[in-house]
Amino acid sequence: MANSNNRKKRSLALRLIYVVALVFLCVGLCVLGTFRGTGSAFELKTQGTGDAETPSVVFRLSNPTRTNEEGNQETVYLRLRHVYVNVGAAYTEAGEAVTLRAEVIASSSSSASASSGRRLELSFSNFAPEGETDLPTDVFYNWAEMGAPETGWLVSTYSYVRLTARSCNTLVNEIVFIGERIESNSSSAEGTGEFYVVPAEVYSATPLVTETAEQAAERASALLDSQYMPSEAPGHFNRFSESEALSMMTIAEMYAGNTYGEGNVYQGERVYGSLGEDLLAFGTLIFGMSPFGLRFFPMLAAAGALLFGALFVRRVTKSDRAGLVFAVLFALAGATLALGGLGTPLMIGIFFFLLSLDMCHRFYANGMKKADFASAVPLLISGLSGAFAILVHGAFIVPVAGVALLFGAGIVRQLRARRYHLDLAIAEAEAEQPAPAPAREAEQAELSPAKRKVADVAREYRGKTAIASVTFGCSLVLGAIVFALLFALPLYYPYVKMYSDPAAPTINIFGLAWRAFAGGFAGVNAAAPASNAWNIFYVLARDGGSSFSAVWGAFVNPVAILAAVAGLVFAVMNLVRLVRTKEWGKTERSLLRRTAIPFAGLVLALITAAFAKDAVGFVLLAWLFLFMFAANAVSEYTSREDTGKACRVAAWVGFGLLAAVFVLYFVFLTGLPLPAGLITAIFG
Repeated sequence: MANSNNRKKRSLALRLIYVVALVFLCVGLCVLGTFRGTGSAFELKTQGTGDAETPSVVFRLSNPTRTNEEGNQETVYLRLRHVYVNVGAAYTEAGEAVTLRAEVIASSSSSASASSGRRLELSFSNFAPEGETDLPTDVFYNWAEMGAPETGWLVSTYSYVRLTARSCNTLVNEIVFIGERIESNSSSAEGTGEFYVVPAEVYSATPLVTETAEQAAERASALLDSQYMPSEAPGHFNRFSESEALSMMTIAEMYAGNTYGEGNVYQGERVYGSLGEDLLAFGTLIFGMSPFGLRFFPMLAAAGALLFGALFVRRVTKSDRAGLVFAVLFALAGATLALGGLGTPLMIGIFFFLLSLDMCHRFYANGMKKADFASAVPLLISGLSGAFAILVHGAFIVPVAGVALLFGAGIVRQLRARRYHLDLAIAEAEAEQPAPAPAREAEQAELSPAKRKVADVAREYRGKTAIASVTFGCSLVLGAIVFALLFALPLYYPYVKMYSDPAAPTINIFGLAWRAFAGGFAGVNAAAPASNAWNIFYVLARDGGSSFSAVWGAFVNPVAILAAVAGLVFAVMNLVRLVRTKEWGKTERSLLRRTAIPFAGLVLALITAAFAKDAVGFVLLAWLFLFMFAANAVSEYTSREDTGKACRVAAWVGFGLLAAVFVLYFVFLTGLPLPAGLITAIFG
């Protein structure tokens, strides 16, 4: 009866782990960001030798119509008040100033000019390092306003807007014209406070050498393919950070294919590898070039990291309670939800590593049941997942090497099991009664059952070792090589634009795959601050806007930090206890396994974070290993007869504080829109 109750408790804890992972995923998806994004993009060429030769796109605006209360169509008269633009890339060196100009004119003539009062300009810097420019740097893939006229202009009078690039070739995703409804079609009419998206069409566009005017206008229509009321609200729900903008630039060049501009300087993601960028691009292919589309797979990976991290803790500690505690710590830590909502391959790499670790530990703990491929499936998954982690960030090769060492320890345990079962079989054979003399000829022809068992055991374990080694080694090494080439194919053109001359490429797919892998060690992003991995908060907050930075600055849960510190103390106590142990038994060996494996992961994560590029992922990985120790400590101390009751009370109090701080910080760590005044009042 007691065993039945224990099984029910274990089953309940396991089900709760799945529930926590599912709730974490659902909450993360709900606050991931808006589905609204931009459609296709248009490259706006820069000026020629003078303003008269400046390539441009001319838009024609019109007043919309609507159905009134009587059911009749009426014209809605608008006054143009705002012009918003969404910039995809500025094809110039990092730190260079960029300017876009929109001229509001009354005539469609190419010689028509606007007075200085009707010239709206947007000036920004192309990923300038912090403090090196006064221009904004957060405009890429975020809505920015091109000036703010006080009164605006009648749409019926000033029906044309000419858009030009003043500094360099610029990729423009969308332009939106916003008008205020007025009572009558008169310049002196009062505004009603109602705002509409002004209907617009491409009137003309400067054609390329191989284009007709009609073809150029059709191509420029991409500037108007996703018209909606833009939002400038702070917080990542509607906006991208600079690191996300770099991924979006890479994805945009994937969609652009082999099109390129002479003299263009292309920016993009240079640290994370090809697999992560491919998955981010797949998300935008499903959900559009929107915050939700970019962040979908990272959040999915965060939930997967929670699940497989908890399952790993459950197996290494042989405690369902420890796995559940880890899942709760992961879900309520705050940073994990915030980082899962970051549109970079960060969480994707952590997910694949934890999956590889969990699957390899299954082999280490249980070995192979049979010498067949089905029993080696966990090793196949482990090897491929380790290869995928490396293809997300090259520096994962160091933690994955730790997984390979765990596999080697599993082989050693399997060889010990072979020795044990072989000794038993040999003892049975030696104890077997000798056959009578007349049967000696038959014995030579056929082995006795006991001797046959010896041969079967030797053959079975020889097969297990060979299958395990080939499966894990080939899936890890060959998988990394083969998939590195496959995942680099969709990124061929973006990589050529970033690393070579697209007009005459000098690097092949093998070289590009190597560049993608080496980026984790030597890659430098244009938007990356000159800091190491420990500047984790700055890496997340960096987007050029103080309010957005303040939102991200609230994502640390101090109770989770205390839990991580307590986990480290528990790990050190276990190591000291093991060092002082003179006689080793089953209890000490079990303690060594559940302490040494996470501790080795912690050390490897910290070592990697010391030299890897954009190593916030490895700092987070080290934090997760500390959570594993904390979960083990809670499980052990709450199960003791002497201190169990008091420890259970303390654990519930700790979980209550953890949840309370999580709820307090929830709006900030998810980047939901809040008034700037409230953010300033709270965080100064």
